[in-house]
Amino acid sequence: MDKKEYKDLTMTPRRWFPLYHLDYYILREFLIKYSVLLLVFVILFILSDVYRDVGDFLEAKVGLRETVAYLAYKLPGNIRFILPISMLLGCMWTMATFGKNMEVTAMRASGVSLFRCSGSILAVGLLVTFVNIYFNEALVPYTERQAEELFERAVKKRNYVQNILAFRSSDQKRQWLFEVFANGDAQKNVALKSFWTAGMIDQLVLSQRGDDYQKMVRDIFGRNAVKLLALPDAAEREYVKKELLDRKVDLTAAQARYDRDRKLWIFEDVTFVSYDKNDDTSFAASSGISTFHDKIAVKTLTFDENEIPETPSDIINIIKEKDDLPTWVIFDLVRRTPNMADRVYSIYMTVFYYRLAFPWACFLAVFLGIPLATKNERTGSLMAIITAVVIIVVYIVLAQVFLVLGKSGVLNPAFAGLAPTVGFIICGAYKILFDRN
Repeated sequence: MDKKEYKDLTMTPRRWFPLYHLDYYILREFLIKYSVLLLVFVILFILSDVYRDVGDFLEAKVGLRETVAYLAYKLPGNIRFILPISMLLGCMWTMATFGKNMEVTAMRASGVSLFRCSGSILAVGLLVTFVNIYFNEALVPYTERQAEELFERAVKKRNYVQNILAFRSSDQKRQWLFEVFANGDAQKNVALKSFWTAGMIDQLVLSQRGDDYQKMVRDIFGRNAVKLLALPDAAEREYVKKELLDRKVDLTAAQARYDRDRKLWIFEDVTFVSYDKNDDTSFAASSGISTFHDKIAVKTLTFDENEIPETPSDIINIIKEKDDLPTWVIFDLVRRTPNMADRVYSIYMTVFYYRLAFPWACFLAVFLGIPLATKNERTGSLMAIITAVVIIVVYIVLAQVFLVLGKSGVLNPAFAGLAPTVGFIICGAYKILFDRN
């Protein structure tokens, strides 16, 4: 064989499509291993739930049907963590087996690149990524809520209610106090510690006419009302605005109802009391010390979205664990709360970017698993599995460290949420595309 022929053999052209038999073979081998791993992890997580919760169901003498329903509702929340782990282990197991049997060497010698060898596994990884996105954003929040409601109803023998006694708005301007926060848009016995707004001043004072106006001014301003009512109309109204605007006020309502169509809070059977500006405390939405006037009763009081932007759904979502919120809920909360405190903003946005990145860990698993599993074809499946476990641990630790640093404001939220996943994907892609050894 002359030199020219040898040179031609070393430049065997890369083959891409179609490779139906090869893709089918690789896909079949991968899906067998991936399915086994997925089934094993699912069983382990189910046993964990059984060990932790079924004892409570047995003590409460709950029927088999409700117990099984509870375990089924808990399952999607476990699967979203199982998917990327199983993907990485399955990928490395498959490729390590091919490497041990010298099949990867044979495919490369035939002009099929490492990246092309893994084409069917990459396609599955992309599909599983979108499945995981659906689980994170839509299915898991619903099933977790259903599981919690079922547990409260069947085991605790009580209707599910959100046990919330206090809620402070993100801009620190309103503090809500609830006797019980029930599902729906109407809440009973609600107290709101806030400030006089332009809308309140207009509703309670300036929009009143005749005797009603004079009575409200006397009730609020007391002895100063005589001098105030003697002023010219324009000066009188300007004084009312100046004295009341941003003054602390406590509102107590027999019912607070949210109108979703008009985006209004409607307080019914209300009493309110204002506080002396000289006695302001260091907490924005807390009460003062000295009252400016006695309690005054009004039938209804409304607040538009500019005065009270939070909705009942917002209140429920804000008190939930941020890691359990869908990304669209987090984005909407941040968008509609421009005055959100920096620390709260960092927490929400770090979780937002982390939740965007986490489902792509399934794709990350393929990018990392393929080159690492084939790096040394003689080490076998055991070394591949050990390597996969190490990668999983390192990734989870890094992701959690970055998450904590992002929430605390040390790192930029976008960097903290995205960096671990993006970095691992880039590393894996680099090894696939440029590692020819």
